[in-house]
Amino acid sequence: MGWDDLTELEKKLFEYIKDNDFESKHWNSANAARKLGCKEDDIYEGLANISKQMKDRIWIHYDGGLKISAE
Repeated sequence: MGWDDLTELEKKLFEYIKDNDFESKHWNSANAARKLGCKEDDIYEGLANISKQMKDRIWIHYDGGLKISAE
């Protein structure tokens, strides 16, 4: 399990999360879908798979809004 198990979209999504500060600003799936040129459902499915495949490298929590960080 890991990077090689991710689709190309999931890899782009992971890098998008890494490159942006979604700890201090709230996550927005619609914005991510627009930025990555996909459907919002693809973002949700991607987040689910990334959190399964890269569970030690991504953190998703709620603090008045969805917060996501990746390393």
